[in-house]
This record gives sequence, structure tokens and C-alpha cells, in this order.
Amino acid sequence: MSKVPTVMLADDEEPMRMFLVGLLKHEECKVVAVGSDGQDAYKLYQQHKPDITLLDINMPKMNGVEALRKIREDDKDSFICMISADTFPEVIREVAGLGVAGFIVKPLTQNKLHPIFEKYKKLK
Repeated sequence: MSKVPTVMLADDEEPMRMFLVGLLKHEECKVVAVGSDGQDAYKLYQQHKPDITLLDINMPKMNGVEALRKIREDDKDSFICMISADTFPEVIREVAGLGVAGFIVKPLTQNKLHPIFEKYKKLK
């Protein structure tokens, strides 16, 4: 039996964090950390080294793109998916250039989240 992937998520809106944790209960995974801004995300990533990281883009202190860059400096192969209501082409190109595993456009649904886990399983 394969290992259940660990997940870390970061979003600045508490209702969104709670909603996302609820969606993750329908996936075979273990949520190991939840952050509220980009600085939290980076620190939590360093502490937990999750298998899957879900980052909102628009967050205070350090946005998700900056957190992604910092994580990539330490771990270029980490499996990271960005989440945002904004679909600015330049942002999508930037995060794609940083090797994200996916980009989910809010509003979040199980149908949007599940393919990320399928992609992770195929890679592992």
C-alpha cells in the first residue's frame, strides 16, 4: 500500500482555509499544516516538507508567488499547486515558469481539486 501524501495549504481567508480542509477530507491525504500568509507558508513548508503544497496567490506579508520562489530555492522538485481567483496571464506564465504542478481557479470545488491528487499519484 502506498503512503498517504501529506498536504500543506496557505490562504489568507479563514473561511477558504476551512473550506479547503473540508474538501481535502475527500482525498486520500493528511493535512499537516495550514498557513495564513506567504511567510507562514514558507516556514511551514520548511518544517513539514509536505508532499503536496497548495498556495493562494494573493496573501499578505509575502504573496504566494514569492513563497513559491523561496520554496523553489530550497526544493526545486516540490509538488506545488497555486490557487487564485485572479487569472492574469502574466501571473500564470510566471508560476508556470517556476514549475508548478497546477493552477486552480477559485471558486474551489472537489472537481477542480481532485485532478491535482491524480497527477501527484501518477508522478509518484
